[in-house]
Amino acid sequence: MQMETQLHVKNKWRYNSTQNYDFLPGQGTPLEEAIKSEVASNTWEISLVNTNNNNKCIKERIMMGNKAYNANRQLVNSSLISRNSKLQIYRTLVSPVVTYGSESWTLTMEEERALAVFERNILRKICGPVKENELWRIRRNDELEAIIKGENIIRFIKP
Repeated sequence: MQMETQLHVKNKWRYNSTQNYDFLPGQGTPLEEAIKSEVASNTWEISLVNTNNNNKCIKERIMMGNKAYNANRQLVNSSLISRNSKLQIYRTLVSPVVTYGSESWTLTMEEERALAVFERNILRKICGPVKENELWRIRRNDELEAIIKGENIIRFIKP
């Protein structure tokens, strides 16, 4: 007589040593039920883990974006290069470093704010100050938004 090993997954199906799935009364296919129960039981845990790791990942990405900007600072600070060229440098060399892996991010308001602050700081460095009534001032957020024509980093991540 062959010994039968059984594995119960939330009392919905069982697996025996002959690699046959036995249905328990009143249930769907074993695989469907197992997937449903695993997804239902692990969804909350996965989202908690991703939220904790997500914040750390975004902070690391912002730091790497700052490093990418500083590596290209001579180009961005050059008076020989037009503002549009500098914005193109930002979009091609700095922004992709920050947004790498962003497809899997679930952004909180705090993380969106941190990314927006990072982008505005870089844009203020690229665009420079404005002279108004014989006084120099930094550009306001709405002026920066007009310069990039609404194509900010948050809209790139969350289309």
